[in-house]
Amino acid sequence: VDESTGNGKGFPLPSSFEERNEDVATALLSVFAACQVTRHVQPTNITNIETISKQDSSPVTVGDFASQALALQVLHSRFPHDMLIAEEGSEALRNDVDGLLQKVWKAVCNVGGIHDENELMTAIGYGQGIDLETEESQSTVLEKRRRVWCLDPIDGTKGFLRGRIEGGQYCIALALIEDGEPVLSVLGCPNLPLPLTPATQTVPYGLWSEKEVEEAEKENDRMFTTTRGCLFVAVRGCGCYEVPLYVLEEFLSGAMEPTSKATAESWTRLHVTPNDGSSKPISDATFCLGVERGFSDPKGTVLQIAKLIHGPDSLTTDENGIKDIKNSLRMDGQGKYGLLARGDAEYFLRLPKEGYVDWVWDVAAGYLVLREAGGTMTDVHGKPIDFSEIGIKRRAKLPDGVKGILGSCGGVFHEALVDTYRKVAHT
Repeated sequence: VDESTGNGKGFPLPSSFEERNEDVATALLSVFAACQVTRHVQPTNITNIETISKQDSSPVTVGDFASQALALQVLHSRFPHDMLIAEEGSEALRNDVDGLLQKVWKAVCNVGGIHDENELMTAIGYGQGIDLETEESQSTVLEKRRRVWCLDPIDGTKGFLRGRIEGGQYCIALALIEDGEPVLSVLGCPNLPLPLTPATQTVPYGLWSEKEVEEAEKENDRMFTTTRGCLFVAVRGCGCYEVPLYVLEEFLSGAMEPTSKATAESWTRLHVTPNDGSSKPISDATFCLGVERGFSDPKGTVLQIAKLIHGPDSLTTDENGIKDIKNSLRMDGQGKYGLLARGDAEYFLRLPKEGYVDWVWDVAAGYLVLREAGGTMTDVHGKPIDFSEIGIKRRAKLPDGVKGILGSCGGVFHEALVDTYRKVAHT
């Protein structure tokens, strides 16, 4: 990201990404910088989720601003004429309530790449779509090719606050939309267990074991361990891959050579569960869902869908009388799409309250990761998600007609999901 961490040149990328090497390399550096700073400020243990709001200087606010500043600084320095759309504005920093600016600046200094507080606020401001030097240059660039980068600096706020060793999941979600189509996406998941590690089997998902905590404390010179933290990277028509964050960290620190076998073999191409039902029947499909049901499923629709897909014995009831799906895992953030891409789950649903329309940064990065791994994402009626208006007049929301998101490994699984949603919605 700067002179101290290297510029990422020479880091081997999958051969299928060749035509977009510059875009991919820049996106990797952008998201990696955000992963570093959020990993640094994420609470170790669970935080009082109910009392912290994004209007104060709680760790999530510091993390949001620091993540956005570092990620957009990298993107803007390399692609100054691309439009950047991100979740946060810089007003709260300019008002500097409760010393917020100083806290964000202190967090950013742990990573580097931004030289002073004014540059920090400017970098955050890039995300408001005010990215081009003049109106004249804007029209010229947009006529050539409309390139819009969409960033969620911390997707999964509550997971971030749940704390690292509690398995709290969040991700940095970045997508490049060209001429109305997602063409590149990166999901940075600093606390996500790597495939086949013990934490992939815990309940809640991703809990740290005592052994993992001890080993991480021994390796305090390294931010990312060999058991968790990864990037999901997808390029349209070129596949979806996963790479561990510790590999990129070692490469940028100079501890790993570009030509080393470990670096070259660090990329894993991802494929969803075979979606013809040959290796896993639909009735055994795993649901990967958000922890906060009040937002993603306020009416309990997902439970009704699972009951029809899995059968009458598909639900459990805990000691508080709260029902859940037996064959499911719950976590925060768009990392859920990465789990579907890995084949760790087959279904994802996002059904917010009536009238809510999703922001593009909550959907676009996960959309391409899932699609390039062979999966499918549609609205609740089975129609493709339309990104064609994103960036026009700074539009950052999906079309008003998108009432929810259905994601799956595709094929007969998605057909069953859409059909079952239709049945439940009409009862």
